[in-house]
Amino acid sequence: MIRTLNILTIILFAASILLQNPLLFLLAALLALVMWTTALWGRYALAGVTYTRKLGTTRMFVGEENDLWIEIVNAKPLPLAWLKANDEIPAEVQLIQADVHFTHKQTRRVLTNLLALRFYERVRKHYRLRATQRGALEFGPVQLSSGDMFGLRTQQQEFPQTDLLLVYPKVVPLTALGLPAAHPFGDAKMTRKIAEDPLRLMSAREYIAGDSPRFIHWKASARRGALQTKIFEPSAQRVTALFLDAQTVPFEYQGFVPEYLEFAITTAASIARYLLDAREAVGLYSNASRRNENKPAKLAPSQRPAQWFEILNTLAWLNYLTTTPLENYLHAELSALPFGATVIAISAVITDELLAALLEAKRAGHLVVLLTIGEEPPREIPDEIKTYWLGGRGAWENLAQLKLDA
Repeated sequence: MIRTLNILTIILFAASILLQNPLLFLLAALLALVMWTTALWGRYALAGVTYTRKLGTTRMFVGEENDLWIEIVNAKPLPLAWLKANDEIPAEVQLIQADVHFTHKQTRRVLTNLLALRFYERVRKHYRLRATQRGALEFGPVQLSSGDMFGLRTQQQEFPQTDLLLVYPKVVPLTALGLPAAHPFGDAKMTRKIAEDPLRLMSAREYIAGDSPRFIHWKASARRGALQTKIFEPSAQRVTALFLDAQTVPFEYQGFVPEYLEFAITTAASIARYLLDAREAVGLYSNASRRNENKPAKLAPSQRPAQWFEILNTLAWLNYLTTTPLENYLHAELSALPFGATVIAISAVITDELLAALLEAKRAGHLVVLLTIGEEPPREIPDEIKTYWLGGRGAWENLAQLKLDA
């Protein structure tokens, strides 16, 4: 098209000179001016153009609302007849009173802004968004395009700027999960002073297979010529380890059930909040990894204030790909837990191997609780394991729609 117009301009100039026709000359001049301005816009349209995205907060819970500001600046003396900005946003957020478009990427949407900018003009737009699902959500990149008013020349440029929004899982009262309001995981008086405090060494005994290597008393072992294990004084602090199973179907090739995984994650977050409020040390273990990592998620039990935020961050980044069966992870971490610690397993796949690992934890002196997720309650659970059935997709839908007081 542009080549055709250039040839036409040359022909008109030549014809106007040969025929000495001023109208043809004027038409050729106007056409040349149009071609010059389109070339100018086509080359410098996006020069000096900046696109800035800002979130009101980078951390929020599912169901909460947040601010999103967009700022577009044309920092040059050339005005823009049109500018189109296609900004990628995650599908897990909902823009309130704004239209977004689907893309070929299943988890992405596009926010489009089409506007004209005068020279050195700054335009700000404000949106409200609502988080509909937990996760580590990425905004961007943005694709900018502009050109001349006739659409003859267009320039495109991708701005790689991205912004990360961490959406934490919903936290609900334990009664909303169907758990008892009082002592849902056992009577505190029964286990109040049986957890060992590693900071309070009492004596040493002969090493027994299964003892944690980190509690070996090397000086006593050297004196007696045999491995000795440290014995610690009991602590009044209760310790709970949450074991979250990210596997939601019997076999990994079957995929996963998103509702079950989100149900399990919300359950883990809600229990952690309840126990931390009760001044217990809480740890989180999952056979899935955080995104961009390849090892199972692990947070050793702790009561420090930062533990809550580390648990939330871990759950926000957690994906559905498992690295090992939960029973293997439980068996590997069991020796590192203090005697008398509470072990809570959350799983939608109840296998004989998992039940055997929980029974092993029971024999090792731990209080064991199993929380199951599924359309039907599990069968043939040993009486030694305290078990709660939380429900399936219907229970999760009710939980997801639950309105909580601010």
